[in-house]
Amino acid sequence: MYRDPLSDNGWDSVTPEGDAATPALRRPLLARILREPLTHFVAIGIAIFVVSHVIEERQSRYNIAVSDADLTRIANTYTQQYGAPPTPQQMRTMVDNQAREEIYLREGLALGLDKNDEIVRRRIAQKFDFLQQDQAAPREPSEAQLRAWYDGHKARFTEPARRSFEQHFYSPDQRGDAAANALAISAAKALGAGQAAPTGDSFPGPGTVVALAADEVERVFGGTGFGAAVFAAPVGHWSQPLRSGFGWHVIRVTEARPAHPRSFDEARADVRRDWVEADRQARNDAVWQTLRARYAVTLPGAQ
Repeated sequence: MYRDPLSDNGWDSVTPEGDAATPALRRPLLARILREPLTHFVAIGIAIFVVSHVIEERQSRYNIAVSDADLTRIANTYTQQYGAPPTPQQMRTMVDNQAREEIYLREGLALGLDKNDEIVRRRIAQKFDFLQQDQAAPREPSEAQLRAWYDGHKARFTEPARRSFEQHFYSPDQRGDAAANALAISAAKALGAGQAAPTGDSFPGPGTVVALAADEVERVFGGTGFGAAVFAAPVGHWSQPLRSGFGWHVIRVTEARPAHPRSFDEARADVRRDWVEADRQARNDAVWQTLRARYAVTLPGAQ
């Protein structure tokens, strides 16, 4: 026999099979713990915490707080869009619409409508991508870095070939396409023979074009291959009729500037902009590689 301070009478017997007596030793200990006021206090505290957490979550779900900042943002957005501040009635309507959207969002999330939705997945991924981009402030390159970038990418800083030309224009909108084309043909013949061209129409763009690159000509004249035709036309001679997005033209190229590389000083602003963009992209790529290294992608059938 030995004295057990946890037993009711302070004594307990020891059996030769000590393991068999273990449950008998544990029962009084558990009973005493359950009778302790501290145990009751902890249990009540846990219950209060769980209940308050559930109530708080429920209240937060069904409570939509519109702050002063929200109201200012709504009013500013309306003012930027319509050029005047909203009336009180318009503000109430916009706040109601925002509340409706928030309620629909919360109810949809509660139903799990965001799960397995391709549009939602793509939108979340895009928003995360936006958050990841450009987290570091742009770095300012040194003079040596700029010059090294310029030397390694001179083709990017070449001044493009440019053309200046005058024109006679004949509008299909005013005459019909066939009649405008016929007048342009007559104009090309007359001008080629040194005679006056038939009276043309007012061109909605520049009548005389000065020093435009091929892509600029294409953009100004409607993107129909007109730029390439201008650059193929001989210098100093009237062309055959050329079709643009606006109508028929007979042109004479008055100046043809060949493409040429710009010096470092001429291209400095573009070199700096190019370097900053490349540096930004490189750092964003490094962030992506670090993020990608955390994940393993397993394909079907891979061991």
